[in-house]
Amino acid sequence: MLPNVLARQLAREQGAYEAWLVDSDGMVTEGAASNAWIVTATGTVVTHQIDCTILRGITRTRLIEIIAAQGLTLEERRFSLEEVFGAREAFITGATTLVMPVVRIDGRQIGTGAPGPVASKLRAIFHDSAVRT
Repeated sequence: MLPNVLARQLAREQGAYEAWLVDSDGMVTEGAASNAWIVTATGTVVTHQIDCTILRGITRTRLIEIIAAQGLTLEERRFSLEEVFGAREAFITGATTLVMPVVRIDGRQIGTGAPGPVASKLRAIFHDSAVRT
């Protein structure tokens, strides 16, 4: 977990909330302390598939259930930074962040540069379901 801690510390020193980890192939794996997600130009929600390179995450698992209940298309697969920069939206999930929109990575705007409708809706649903349980 040391690389994750160091990445998050570096992100904070540069004024960012979180760092996204990228493997040697240029593919996003996860955040330093979160799971990484994008919403493609066609509206598909994408997150890295479960394998030995990421933590499953309880929040991630619950959000996948919410995505299915909302009738959204989900793909669990690898995605590149290039795809992130072309995405409509990006967000992270984690125990302390729940669902948090990402509007900028490495100084580059994601989508409109404001929280998008999919991430905002998923955040509201997640919060509502957490309050009721």
